[in-house]
Amino acid sequence: MKINKWLILIILLSAIGTIFVYQQLPSMVPGHWNLNGEVDRYNSKEFVFFTALLPLGLYILMVFLPNLDPKKASYLKHEKAYAMVQTSIIIFLIAIHWLTIIMALGYDVNIGRVIRVGLGLLFVIMGNYMSQIRHNYFFGIKNPWTLASEEVWTKTHRLGGYGFVLSGIIAFLSAFLQDPAAFKMMMIGIFGPLIGVNIYSYLLYQKVKKES
Repeated sequence: MKINKWLILIILLSAIGTIFVYQQLPSMVPGHWNLNGEVDRYNSKEFVFFTALLPLGLYILMVFLPNLDPKKASYLKHEKAYAMVQTSIIIFLIAIHWLTIIMALGYDVNIGRVIRVGLGLLFVIMGNYMSQIRHNYFFGIKNPWTLASEEVWTKTHRLGGYGFVLSGIIAFLSAFLQDPAAFKMMMIGIFGPLIGVNIYSYLLYQKVKKES
């Protein structure tokens, strides 16, 4: 896979920025939020270096995994989709990293709302590229039925594209509700379509199997 130099630059600038603000951080920084959007766990401030470098580690993994895939030729066919999903996930992680730092510095941020908006956009982006994903073992909707049949894979990802967009819209709309109702709506919005797509995949595989 091609290396996205601009994305690497953004990751490195984020890490360098973290070094500059590190001394200003309190000894403990937010590490987890409950259903009401309140911090319920703190980590030592050294943890920000992990979250700063996590996007780089994930990006490197996503670059080299296709080389291990027996169907690595598929990545040439869905190169644009793979690159867009890569970029979207990395930018999302960097945003969450800096939101954590901003909160640690004492600024008031509704982290739950921001995450739901971010996840909504992420799912909409992935949904728009889902139908382009070709048969492989690392990227896409992978279950026993899609991996066993390219026909099932193709039709499942076509439907999955609509499912992901629907999940994204629901997640985005949930940002306008109050916690914890917003969290429940987001979870239903994400897992409902995902479960539905997998059920469709199973039923389609059974149909294809009978016809073959």
